Amino acid sequence: MGEHKSKIRPAALGAAVLAALLAFAGYTLRASSSMEFCSATCHEMGPQAEELRYSSHALDAQGKPISCAQCHIPPGFGPRYLAVKAYSGIKDLVVHLVQSPDPATMRRAPLQPVARRFVDDANCLACHADLYKDAKGEKTVSDLGRLAHDAYLGKNGQAKSNCAGCHINIAHLPAFDRRLLVNQAFAGRISLKEARR
Repeated sequence: MGEHKSKIRPAALGAAVLAALLAFAGYTLRASSSMEFCSATCHEMGPQAEELRYSSHALDAQGKPISCAQCHIPPGFGPRYLAVKAYSGIKDLVVHLVQSPDPATMRRAPLQPVARRFVDDANCLACHADLYKDAKGEKTVSDLGRLAHDAYLGKNGQAKSNCAGCHINIAHLPAFDRRLLVNQAFAGRISLKEARR
C-alpha cells in the first residue's frame, strides 16, 4: 500500500506542475498580445499604437478598438499561431534587450515590408468578409478596388499581393509616407493631434 502512494505523489506533483505551466503559458500568450503590452510595457511600438488611434482601422465594425494581435497574429490557436508568436516574441525581445531602439529614430522604411508579411489575410477577412463593401457593409469600394479584389479572388487573373501588400498605411503612417496624396486624410488627423500637444 505504501508503494502505491509513493507512485501517486510524483504523478500528482507532475500533473500539478504541468497544469501550472500550461496556465502560465496561456496567460503569457494572452497578455503579450494585448495592446498595453505591445505599445507600452516593453516594446518600442508607442508611435505605431498612437498612429493606429487616428487611422481608419482604430475601431472594428462593432466600434471596438482594434488590437495589435487582431492584425499581426494569425487567428485561432494552432501551429501557425504558435510559430508566429514564438518568432515575433523572440525577435522583439532581442531587439528590445540588445538594440533598444529609440522609437523616434527607428528606421521604419526597411521594417515595413517585413511587418506587412505578418498581417495574415484571414485577419483582414475576419472584418472584411465582403470585399466589395467596407467592414460595416455600407459603402461600396471604388471601381479600381473592385478590379483589384476581383484579381485577389481569381476572377480576372491572379493578385500578386496579400491584403497588406496593397493596403499600405491603413493603420500606421510613418512621417515619410504622410506626403502621399492617398494618405492625406490620415496624415491630417495625426497632424491635428500633434498640433494640440
